[in-house]
Amino acid sequence: MLDQQTLHRRARRVLPACLHTESVIGIEDEDGRMPRAGERSLAALLLPLRHVHRGRLWFRLAAETRNALRTGPMRFLQDATEAREGLFRHGVPIAWGPWQAAGAAPRDCRYTACSRDGHARLWVLPESGVVMYAWDDRHDLAAGDAG
Repeated sequence: MLDQQTLHRRARRVLPACLHTESVIGIEDEDGRMPRAGERSLAALLLPLRHVHRGRLWFRLAAETRNALRTGPMRFLQDATEAREGLFRHGVPIAWGPWQAAGAAPRDCRYTACSRDGHARLWVLPESGVVMYAWDDRHDLAAGDAG
């Protein structure tokens, strides 16, 4: 079994490099269940024997990222257009589309970007110190902002 740090490092590869995170704090599987974000459930998601077609991961943002988002979120996110790594060993990193702000600033403001292929979406919630990654291989997430 992989340790928590290794699992976190594998999970965050979908995020742009500027979004530093401390840990995975939540997981939602394709059935909409939220198992505890422990090593076993995270390992089952990242190292599946079967392909998981949709789900969500929540990450706790690192302090330096939360601070940067407080001072100029759109400026900070404007270059966050490519994931750290591909999903697979030789995969192409996810290309993220333009960032958009939603909600009333500053308290309820969130920032979102959709993958260029439409099958993944990121939500950054600076006030909560959380980033959420959602994917759905079968449906286009670009059409809506259901988060």
